[in-house]
Amino acid sequence: MGKLQDEVDLLRAIPVLANMPANKLKLLAFASDRVSYDAGEVLFEQGDDADAAYIVIRGLADVIINTDNGTNKVAELGPNSFVGDMAILSDMPRTATVQAAEKLDTLRIRKDHMIDMMKDSPTLAMAVLRELVQRLAKTTADLSSTRDELTKLKAG
Repeated sequence: MGKLQDEVDLLRAIPVLANMPANKLKLLAFASDRVSYDAGEVLFEQGDDADAAYIVIRGLADVIINTDNGTNKVAELGPNSFVGDMAILSDMPRTATVQAAEKLDTLRIRKDHMIDMMKDSPTLAMAVLRELVQRLAKTTADLSSTRDELTKLKAG
């Protein structure tokens, strides 16, 4: 199996991309870059302009938020995770820092290629939209739960 087919197979394993036609996945794989990071290396920093999205192929990465009260790890990304897409689609700065927690292999998809693929594939656009809505729902539930816990602590 060739390198391009390996990357198409990797892309097909990503839930957001699973239903895309093979020819579109080949185009996306061809236009993407394989990038490796050592533990501690940063893929992008909170506040950076969004120029690409990343798919984790191998390894783990930490999602880190900087606040006035310090730095907080809010998530860990493993293989088949898709990260950086929100900032690309909203044309806003990165909302978090993503850092390799260990040796990390990624597929980097440049912003212009991602946007072109979404314009050309309603299936992909809907899958990305579905993923973003699910993330928003999870964040809302997490915030609600945290607020409830804080209210209980203040009352107790």
